[in-house]
Amino acid sequence: VWSDAALSTSSLTAAEFDRNREELRAYMAELIAAHRADPQDDLMTALIEARDHGDRLSELELVDLCVGILVAGHETTATQIPNFVLTLLDHPQALAQLRADPSLITQAIEELLRFVPLGSGAGQARYAKEDVEVGGTLVRAGEPVLVAIGAANRDALRFTEAGALDLTRGGNAHLGFGHGVHHCLGAPLARLELQEAIGALVTRFPGLRLAGDITWKTEMLVRGPRVMPVGW
Repeated sequence: VWSDAALSTSSLTAAEFDRNREELRAYMAELIAAHRADPQDDLMTALIEARDHGDRLSELELVDLCVGILVAGHETTATQIPNFVLTLLDHPQALAQLRADPSLITQAIEELLRFVPLGSGAGQARYAKEDVEVGGTLVRAGEPVLVAIGAANRDALRFTEAGALDLTRGGNAHLGFGHGVHHCLGAPLARLELQEAIGALVTRFPGLRLAGDITWKTEMLVRGPRVMPVGW
């Protein structure tokens, strides 16, 4: 519930959003206190060290950074697993190819990351710092621009047959994890989780199939099934 609320666009009132945020912050503050009392060999303890000894974070920054890592690390992977399963079920030839050759899983996950958008269209607006012309359109300084980043992964100038799912595609420089200084902190972990989950589902459940209607998430920054019944 807290994770969904953090990524909600318009499903909550301002009061509900604030309440969920403060509840999650309180939960995380307790977890931080427990790690202060009993340090662990983990990321949270390292961030606490940066706060308490390096003076590089305020207490609220520490709490919100941990909240951000939790939400980003949970919601994204938990949403893409059913997204990827549904895509493979919709592409039976690709699914059969992966089952016949499980060694393709690494390439398959990269292709699914390219092919399946996680974001619901454009997210937050970007604001032009100066006048700039983009695709023949003048964007003036201060004007907001909504950028559908996922569209770059279907760029026909960059990818051969960009609209096709090709599990053997090489040189797959997709933007599924962003780019540059904003490249996803958890990309190596997410790749591993997706490889293990999808690899297990397609090889251990040969009869995997949809077993009911899908209920889709709405009014959130991410797109994916909220409920997806399957059988095998």
